[in-house]
Amino acid sequence: MTALTLIGALMGVALFALIVTVRPPRVDPLVALARIDAAHAAPRPTGGGMAARPAGVQARVGRTVADRLARHGVRYVSLRQDLALTGQSFDAAMGRKVGLALLGFLLGLVMVASASSVRLALPSAAGLLVALATSAALFVVPDVDARTAARRRRADFTRALGAYLDWVSLQMSGRAAAEQALPDAARIGDGWPLALIRHTVTHATRSGADVWTSLAELGERIGVTQLVELGALVQLVAHDGAQVRDTLSARAASIRAEELADAEGTAGKRDQSMLLAQILLGVGFAVFLGYPAVVNFLRI
Repeated sequence: MTALTLIGALMGVALFALIVTVRPPRVDPLVALARIDAAHAAPRPTGGGMAARPAGVQARVGRTVADRLARHGVRYVSLRQDLALTGQSFDAAMGRKVGLALLGFLLGLVMVASASSVRLALPSAAGLLVALATSAALFVVPDVDARTAARRRRADFTRALGAYLDWVSLQMSGRAAAEQALPDAARIGDGWPLALIRHTVTHATRSGADVWTSLAELGERIGVTQLVELGALVQLVAHDGAQVRDTLSARAASIRAEELADAEGTAGKRDQSMLLAQILLGVGFAVFLGYPAVVNFLRI
């Protein structure tokens, strides 16, 4: 009885820690914007001449694991982009992955121990296999969570980018130069996508960097291919304002066409899901009506 109580308590603590680790507190978009900017700023030397390291045990463990994986060619490029878009630290995410893997291993051992306590016969290697499988499953949970959140935010950013390019093209049609139209158009809204574009454009203008190169780097950092392609295309025709305006208009139209195609695809998937649900409902209703008749027929 005491063993079962301890096993139940351990499983409860493990599940609570799992929920807290998998679902961290939601980050405000402005805080996420500040984190993205700080994560890609030039490292500042400390008093000892070394770059500042992330604070916290989780971040230190994550950085150690990330460095070891990078030496073997595993760099998690897509995960870095998803985390940058959601305003999360890559080192902290890697530390969370390691913590979840350890927690999954212990949870698997506890599950096997609870099964053994009720005298359920298991193979000798079952405990290790279950623990490794649980550890591997929980290790990829932060990846799935970050990918899901980044997919929504990336769609919001792409939608705002199309409107932004339209507004830049409209201002350039009114004889405004690209250097003036880019920061002015970014002030049309207060959402986080335009705030991120406005911050990038303003920082590039004040530092003397090329704006299109900075926007392309932003696209690479957050995984928005439309912005990367736009920066490369505009750099080819940057000497001609009319061609820049036409390129922006064409790219905005392309983004709208992609959004329309995605919306139609999503609507088609939902229609199929509704059709499948209706078929299952009809089959269940037919079984419900026909079951008494079939039973009575078999009794004859």
